[in-house]
Amino acid sequence: MQLKDKVYFIACCFPPFGRGNAITNSCVANYLAEDFSVDVVCMQREDGGLIAYQEDRSLEEALHPQLNVHRIPAANWHGLNIILYALGILPCYYLNWAWRVWRQRTTLFAEPGAVFAVYPVFSDLIVGYLVSRRYGFPLLVDFRDDFSGVMSRGWRRLLRPVYRLLEKRIIHAADRISVTTEALREDLLGRYGLAPDKVEVVYNVVPPIADEGPKSQQQQGPLRVIYAGAMSRVQKPEILLKAYAALLAGDNQWSERLTVDLYGPESPYFSRKIRSLLSEDCSFGGFVPQAEMAQLVQAADIGFFSLSEETYAYATPTKLFDYIEAGVPIVASLPDGAARDIVERHKIGLVADLGDIAGLAACLQEMVENDQLRQQCKANMRSIRDDFRPRRQVDKWCNLLKYMGLESKKSLQREPSLSTDSVVEAAR
Repeated sequence: MQLKDKVYFIACCFPPFGRGNAITNSCVANYLAEDFSVDVVCMQREDGGLIAYQEDRSLEEALHPQLNVHRIPAANWHGLNIILYALGILPCYYLNWAWRVWRQRTTLFAEPGAVFAVYPVFSDLIVGYLVSRRYGFPLLVDFRDDFSGVMSRGWRRLLRPVYRLLEKRIIHAADRISVTTEALREDLLGRYGLAPDKVEVVYNVVPPIADEGPKSQQQQGPLRVIYAGAMSRVQKPEILLKAYAALLAGDNQWSERLTVDLYGPESPYFSRKIRSLLSEDCSFGGFVPQAEMAQLVQAADIGFFSLSEETYAYATPTKLFDYIEAGVPIVASLPDGAARDIVERHKIGLVADLGDIAGLAACLQEMVENDQLRQQCKANMRSIRDDFRPRRQVDKWCNLLKYMGLESKKSLQREPSLSTDSVVEAAR
C-alpha cells in the first residue's frame, strides 16, 4: 500500500470547540499540515443538549489553510450515551459521534493514509482502531491522558479490567504510541510489555506567543495572579482563593499587593464550590477566546494551576506550557509527579502540596515579595522555551509518521516553515 503524505487526524474536540484539548489538537494539526496532507475528522459543535462546550472562533480562524476539516454531527441518541457513560457501561459519551463517523467511513477515508487518533476522547481511539483494522492503515495513537487510570477512579475501579482490556486492544493494534510524560510511558511499557521504541514522549503543545519584550519595571498597583482553565474537581482551583483568603486573614493589606483573576467556563462545579469564594479582589471573567486569553496570560505577573489528586500525577496541564510560553512565573498546587518535576527542576515557580492551603499561601507570599525570584523564573523560562514549543514537539510525531511509511510533502517540495510570528498573526 502506497501511503504518500495523507494523515487522518481523528480529534473529536476541534475548533470551534473552546476547550483545552481543542486548543492542543488545532495546534498539532496546524504544524502537521506543514509536512503532510491532513484530513481532520472531528465533531460538529452544536448548542444545547446535556453537554455543550463554549465556541471559540479565534481558534477556527487560526487553522492552517491547507487543513481539510470534516465536522461530523453526532447521532441523536436522546441522552442515552451520557446515561450509559455515567453508569460505567460506555467508556465515552461521544460514541454517538463515533458511530456516525463509522457510518461515513467510505467517504471520509477514501484514500490510503496513516491514522493519527488522540485521547481524549476515547471515541477518537475507537474510530482510529476500527478504520485501521478495516482498511489496513497504520495507526498512531496518542495519549494526552491516562485512559484506564483516570477512568478507574472511585467506584469505577470495579470496571478497571474492562477499561484495561479496551486500552490493551488498541495499544497492541497501534504501530506507534505517543504519551505526554516519561512516567506515563514507563507505565504503559510495564503494563502491556511493549518494546521501548514503540512509545515516544511528546509534551503538550500550545500556540506560540509573539515576544513583545519585557514588561515595564515601574508597574503600578498590585500584582496579578491568573488562573485560566476548567472549573472542575480535577483541578479544584478554589484552593487559590482559599490561600488568598488566608493571606488576607493575616494582613488585610494584601489586597494592595495581589489580586486574583479567574477565567473559564461557568460550570456546575463553579457554582457549587467557587462562586461563593469570589470577592472584590478575586474576580471571575468567564470564558474568553484563546487569542484574547493569551494576551491576558502574558500580562499577568503570576500563573496558577493545580491538580487535585495523586491520580493525576502523570499529567502536565496545558496551562504549564502556556505560562512557559508567556514567561509568567508559576505558583501551583500539585502532587509529586510530572508537572511538579518540570516546575521544580527548571526552577520556574513554586509548588505547594495537595490541599495545603497554608503552603500555597506561603508560595504566593514569597513570589509576590521576592522580585528577584520572579525575574529568575522568567529567565529560566526563556532558556527552556524552545524545548517545549510546538515545532520541536510536532517534529517527533512527524518522525513517527515517516517511520510508519508516510512521505513528507517537504521531501518533494520545500515549503516555508510556520514561524511563531505567522501563527500568531493568523490567530489575530
